[in-house]
Amino acid sequence: MKPSFPTLLLLGVSVLAFAQQPKVVNSQFHSEPVGPGLSATVDRFQHSSGPLWLGYEVPALSRTHFSVCSDDTPSSNLDDSCCGEYQLEDSDTNFRTSVGNQQVVSSIDVLIRLDQGAVTKIRFVTAGCRLNAGGLPFTWLTGVQPADSVVWLGSHATDNNHLAALAFHATPKATAVLASLASSSNPLWLREKASFWLGAQRGHDGFIALQPLAQTDPDPSFRKKLTFDLSTNSDPAAIDELIRMAKSDTDSDVRGQALFWVAQKAGRKAVATLKDAVENDPEVAVKRKAVFALSQLPKDEAVPQLMHVAETNSDPAIRREAIFWLGQTHDPRALQYFEQILAR
Repeated sequence: MKPSFPTLLLLGVSVLAFAQQPKVVNSQFHSEPVGPGLSATVDRFQHSSGPLWLGYEVPALSRTHFSVCSDDTPSSNLDDSCCGEYQLEDSDTNFRTSVGNQQVVSSIDVLIRLDQGAVTKIRFVTAGCRLNAGGLPFTWLTGVQPADSVVWLGSHATDNNHLAALAFHATPKATAVLASLASSSNPLWLREKASFWLGAQRGHDGFIALQPLAQTDPDPSFRKKLTFDLSTNSDPAAIDELIRMAKSDTDSDVRGQALFWVAQKAGRKAVATLKDAVENDPEVAVKRKAVFALSQLPKDEAVPQLMHVAETNSDPAIRREAIFWLGQTHDPRALQYFEQILAR
């Protein structure tokens, strides 16, 4: 069945939306099709002797909110997620994510700096930002496929900017590449960065990638870091996985850290988990962390729970811990409770 004219029109508009040339100044600008693929094209440009920039545009995840600014550019200069004119040759980048009032980003420009055969920088900005190439040649590549882009970025993942650019791609391939980078075959720093972006940006699919790592990864320091990554994830099942880690992870540090994030994220679900840890965890250090986590709940939950622990727990050290954190709440109910203790 042939597509209708409106369908063809919509497809044409969609393609055009992701084929706009960037606003590049202070550069000798050139545009060409990507040809046989991104990797082959970048390899060809790497044979150039002098420094140059390549760039291309790809669709971004629908929930993407961010701004990328040059050094010392105040956020007050923000204009459509662009902090004024973005200086490609600046030494650093200020990357800001937000769920506030920033405009939703529909596509991003990925920017690659080559010099003497090496990839020296990878950056990304909101599509349509004004770019200053610092006098270097700039070649704009058209027709780059998002899946091709994430594979290439994954093979050049050397810092957080590279992984962030990858994570914002609107293709399931980005989740698969991040999951491969988070696997135990990679250095710990890379695993930790990849798992962060799986949690923070990839939604349900990111949670599905993180869950087996949380359950079976042999490195307790990595599992401890995963508790934060799960806390950033938008899938409600991530909270259930945090609760599981708080209750049954084999490492006490992991259980304690999971309890902290449960208290921050789980609302009423947190109370039962924290109370259970205070009463039943085999490690005193974890019980102490559970008491602290109780203190992080909203006051109407925290104060009664801390008073209950202070009054009923069988361990004097845990009762003292609860009394200490009660004092830190500065709540009138806590003061009244202390007066009652002193009057006994």
